[in-house]
Amino acid sequence: MKHDKKCVLAYSGGLDTSTIVIWLARQGYEIHAVLVDVGQQEDLSALAEKALRMGAKTAVIRDAKPLMYGSVVPYAIALGATYEGNYRLGTALARPFIALEQVRTAKALGGATLVHGATGKGNDQIRFEFAYKSLAPECPVLAPWKVWDLAGRADMIAYLHAAGVKDDFAVVKDYSLDENLWHLSVEGSELEDPEAFVNVDKVLGTVSNRFSGGPAADTAPTIVRVAFDKGVPVALDGLPIGLPQLVARLNQTYRAAPWAWDMVIENRFTGIKSRGLYINPAAKLLHAAVDGLARAVLNKPTYDHYCELGRQYGTMMYRGEYFSQQRLALEATGSALMKHLSGEVAVQLVPTPYVAQIRAPKAIFNKSLSTFERSDYAHADAAGFIHLSWLGLVGPRPAEEPDGGAVETGWDSAPDLCGDQSVSERGLVPAST
Repeated sequence: MKHDKKCVLAYSGGLDTSTIVIWLARQGYEIHAVLVDVGQQEDLSALAEKALRMGAKTAVIRDAKPLMYGSVVPYAIALGATYEGNYRLGTALARPFIALEQVRTAKALGGATLVHGATGKGNDQIRFEFAYKSLAPECPVLAPWKVWDLAGRADMIAYLHAAGVKDDFAVVKDYSLDENLWHLSVEGSELEDPEAFVNVDKVLGTVSNRFSGGPAADTAPTIVRVAFDKGVPVALDGLPIGLPQLVARLNQTYRAAPWAWDMVIENRFTGIKSRGLYINPAAKLLHAAVDGLARAVLNKPTYDHYCELGRQYGTMMYRGEYFSQQRLALEATGSALMKHLSGEVAVQLVPTPYVAQIRAPKAIFNKSLSTFERSDYAHADAAGFIHLSWLGLVGPRPAEEPDGGAVETGWDSAPDLCGDQSVSERGLVPAST
């Protein structure tokens, strides 16, 4: 077949992208498969050979881990970045770097069509296509799920078998997995129904083959000490270690631990809700540790800003806005805060992770002020603070409000909380006798 069109496919080797290779060939494309190493536990060389066997002209492997560790991962850790509070961005961190490697290949080919295997329901389509538009607006984009007539897994298996593909895709996995250096996500089956009771042990048992190589959860150390330099972990249990090795060791050691996961109902960018189980022990442990450090070294308004910054950075990454001015601005602000985050934090892991000890040279925690014992603090000074703070709360008397200040609760009205006393700008005043 003569190929008049060239395309670059983000190839994973799974059912979807395997089907896409066959489909693209039938559409007349010359297919260049890109397999990007983002930390997934897969034999990428074998998958590259599979892509060639399926019909790709070339299949290249690119290692994105060094770039991820040198750019986005430090901010994800130091800012405690999450989406909606407890999704730790595993998939979201990797997608921009997969797209980046696609774009590099497409430009080398003179502007080839960029192809991804994301469906029209989820976030990944947005993450890929935002990156494409930002990095290579001149390259066409093709998302097969938006144009073909295949409706699901059964259709794809039948399509491949009709094309003579011998690979066995007949066994339907209970769950859909996505793995990278930051997490392992588990979705599908009963997780798709919030009314279904989820047995986490069963789910973890299904993916137990991913847990090989580390000690059993009951034999792993129960206390971990992490040293931070400007928000970035630099030592583990007193020994200097590079960030890639530290994250990998924590994930390997604790990925079977009972606390190592988060189960989240999230609001996708598209508006569709989804539920997933995310196994991310390194992220969970490091987020707890760096938050403890931030609480010790930042004053209240700065800590509040730090928390908001982590939320904004997490939302930005979740929405696929990595290649944007917004990211540069958030990272510039984050770097200014991160320079204060140096010290060592001990995290007790049993029964669930908590910060047990913080040693930070820049800590502003004043033991002489916070103690319940004798100190030089003048307790009487608090009276003026309370009065000045209260002045900002002064408003109309409850009786002056149209509804009396009542809140509809469905319960019978309660007696006036002030009893028989009235309220003035000076506070409660005795009732007349």
